[in-house]
Amino acid sequence: MKRALFGIMAAGLLLAAPTANAQEGDVIVNGKAIQAPVGCVQVADQPDELSVENNTDKVISVYSDDQCTGDAAAMVDPGETRSVTGWSISAS
Repeated sequence: MKRALFGIMAAGLLLAAPTANAQEGDVIVNGKAIQAPVGCVQVADQPDELSVENNTDKVISVYSDDQCTGDAAAMVDPGETRSVTGWSISAS
């Protein structure tokens, strides 16, 4: 019984633990909030002028394509707001 209870508690703690890539806060792109972005997020239908406000604890990379490939068009530091032409973002 004690082992079963310990196993259930341990599993609950693992599920509650934050992931290594989790962001705190949000990114606001052209007025739309993206809560705790993870991975590549397409933020426009095509490359467009974006206002990117980074309220996370990670650097946000802005890309000129929809797959976050190649060199970033811009990097937006935590607490920074930038205008840049882009199509997708990712947190690094």
